Amino acid sequence: MYRNSDQKPEPKSTQAVPYQDQSQPIGYCPPSPGMELARAYVPIQRLGQVYPPGKALEVGTMFPELYRPYHY
Repeated sequence: MYRNSDQKPEPKSTQAVPYQDQSQPIGYCPPSPGMELARAYVPIQRLGQVYPPGKALEVGTMFPELYRPYHY
C-alpha cells in the first residue's frame, strides 16, 4: 500500500463526547398504561387458518394467532 514502510498515515483527530446526564431518558415515549410496547419472542403457531391477503396486509400478519391489536 505504501511504497516506503516509513510512510504511515497520520491518525485522524478524535473529539471526546461530552458527558451526558443519564438520569433522564433520551427520546420520547408517551405514557400508555397497560400497553405492551414490544414482545421479545414469537409464539409457536401451527399452519391453520390464515387471513385473506387484504386483511393480512392490514394487520401485518397472515396468521391470526400472531395478531395482537396495538391501539395507539
